Formats: sequence, structure tokens, C-alpha cells
Amino acid sequence: MARALRLPNLLWSGLLLLCCSGGAAQAAGPVDEPDLKAAYVFNFIQFVEWPESAAAPEGEWPVCVSPFSPLKRALAALEGRPVRKGRVLRVRLLEPGDLRQCRVLILNGPETEPALRALRALPAGHGILTVADEGVADHPEIAIALGRQAQRIVFAVDTDAASRAGLTVSSRLLRLAKAAP
Repeated sequence: MARALRLPNLLWSGLLLLCCSGGAAQAAGPVDEPDLKAAYVFNFIQFVEWPESAAAPEGEWPVCVSPFSPLKRALAALEGRPVRKGRVLRVRLLEPGDLRQCRVLILNGPETEPALRALRALPAGHGILTVADEGVADHPEIAIALGRQAQRIVFAVDTDAASRAGLTVSSRLLRLAKAAP
């Protein structure tokens, strides 16, 4: 039971640290939805295993996001933070023709369909975690879908989509996932 409680506490501690690191004045106010979702994405990276073949640029963990995504600014605020294996988070603008440079792909808005077409053209086991912001979750390539439920940010995990991408989602993260956002 103590182990089961550790992950939620770790996630919430991480979210609070990320969202409130700007100072005490910010800690007193509510956290903006994009900032909270960006913190979720940051934490998802910690609980997904990538294949060894999913090489990222040395020292970086690239997160690709649409220039029009509401999460772009919030993710950019996390740039340079260590994420895993000595690598730091790097935010790149989404270019569907260059998805192999991404480890995490944030989908939202008009770039979703072209990005998903480009993703389908990649071989199975490509090693790209797809995270959809609200309204984009109806595609079989989406591994994690963010949404709102009863005034809270929730997420759903499609383990089949993650498996096709060559990713393994931690059972600890799966226990926190909702059935559908």
C-alpha cells in the first residue's frame, strides 16, 4: 500500500514543484490549465520506457509541439529541465516531415491530421510518445489523451498505441489513468 501511495505523491509533488517554481507569489494563485498539462507531460516522460533504438540528440529529450498549441508556452517554460538519463527537455516546433527527431509529440489543432499521417508512415516501434490535448483522442496512434473531467485534468492511456510505438507505460502511471477523458 505504501508503494501505491508513493506514485501519486511523487506526481503531485513534481507538479507542484514545476508549477510553483516561479516564487511564492505564484504559489498562492491558481495554476493555469496549460501549465498543469505541461507538468503532466513532463511527468509522463518519467513513467514511459523507450526502446534503445529511439535515439535522441545527445543530451536532449525533444518534445515536439505545434506552433499554435496552447501548451507551447507552458512546455517552453520547462525547457532545460532534466527529464531522464542525463537528458534535458527540449521543445521543438512540430514539423510532420521530421518526426524522427521527436521523443514526445504533442497533438492539438489543425496539425493533428498531417502529423498522424506522417507518424503512420514510420515503421512500428518508432519510439514516439503521442500525447493529445482535448478533442484529438479518437485516433489509434494516440498513446495518452489529456482532457477535463469534473473540473480536473485527467488522462487516458492507450497501451496498444504505446506498444505499437515500441513504448512501455509504467503500471504505476496506468493506475492513475482514467478510462476516457
